[in-house]
This record gives sequence, structure tokens and C-alpha cells, in this order.
Amino acid sequence: MQVKQKVIILRKTRYGDNDLILNCLTPEGSRISFIARSALKSKKRFGGGVLEPTHYIQALYEDRNSGRGENTLLTLKEATLIQDFPGLRTDYARIEAALYFVSLVASVVKEGEVDSAEIFNLLGNTLKIAETSAHLDHLRTHFEVKLLANQGVLPLEGEESELLSIGIADHERAPLTHEDWLRLRGRVKRVLQEYLQIAAQESRQSP
Repeated sequence: MQVKQKVIILRKTRYGDNDLILNCLTPEGSRISFIARSALKSKKRFGGGVLEPTHYIQALYEDRNSGRGENTLLTLKEATLIQDFPGLRTDYARIEAALYFVSLVASVVKEGEVDSAEIFNLLGNTLKIAETSAHLDHLRTHFEVKLLANQGVLPLEGEESELLSIGIADHERAPLTHEDWLRLRGRVKRVLQEYLQIAAQESRQSP
């Protein structure tokens, strides 16, 4: 059965000479994986650099995995670009930040589990805002705060609570001083490192 699904591409890995494996996030907040056979030489099905991390695409795939477990790769037949966030590629800092956002989500959301539509919306909005943000360091911290709060692992202290009440689009107007941002960044970094270590351990222990 062929299925259409809108996704954000989180990771791209070369497999063999011409194939790609793609880790993607669905609007429901679940992470799914595709194998795109002959993707590196098929301009008709996957041309124009459509299969790149951060891209929002519509995927047409073959679903033959019913009852076979959740980690089986889905076969990607075609992909159509919906949004490539062109502003991200105007300078290195923007694309570096964007790749960090998608990589972090890929590390947090487990394969085959529905996490939260809020994560999909947060990621999509953050990629859009990163195209023009004048304070990518603040955007990064704001994103981390909202993602960790979504996962229920962030102690809600002063600045954390302040940022959670503010939309990610308003990160540049957050009423925090330079010193507030520095303190917050240190706390969030510690929580994030611990959480990613736990997530990595759980991933290795999964069958």
C-alpha cells in the first residue's frame, strides 16, 4: 500500500553506493525512517536536493511493515518539497543552528513512538525563525528550554518559566538580561547533557 505523509527530514545517511536512509519527523511527533533506493542517481524521483535535513517534504512511500515491528525501514518512492527554508542557507551560522535543531530532535524522539505534535510545531517554527533571527544563541537556548519542558525533564526555575510563557518567535523580545541568558544557558546545558546520555543508553538497550 502506498501512503503519503508530510515530514521534516532530521538525518540523512548514505547506504551503499546510491541509496539513502532518512530519519524524519511526522506532524504527530513520531520519528520514522525511509530507505530511498537509488536516491543519489535518480533525478526524476529525488531531484533538486529535496532529500536534505531541515527540509519539509511530502513523502510517498510503500508501507509493507504492518505486523513486522516498528523499526523496519519504509521504502520511499517519491518526495516533493514543501518548504526548504532558503534563508537558512544564507550563512554558515544559520544552517549550523538548523542542523543542530533537527539533530537534537532526532536524539530525543524515539523511533516508532508518537511523542508530541508540539515538537513538530516547535521544530517547524524554529527553522522558520532561524532564517532571520539576529540572536541565534538565544533562539537555541529558547528551543532547548521548550523541548526539555515538553519531555518533562526541565526544572522550572525563574528564567525557564519566563521563556515557557513566551512563543519561540518572540525570543528576541524576552525580558532577560545578558547575565540571565548566561545563567540559563549553563543550567539548560547540564540538564540536556544528562537527558541525552539517558536517551542514548535507553536506545542501546532497546531490542
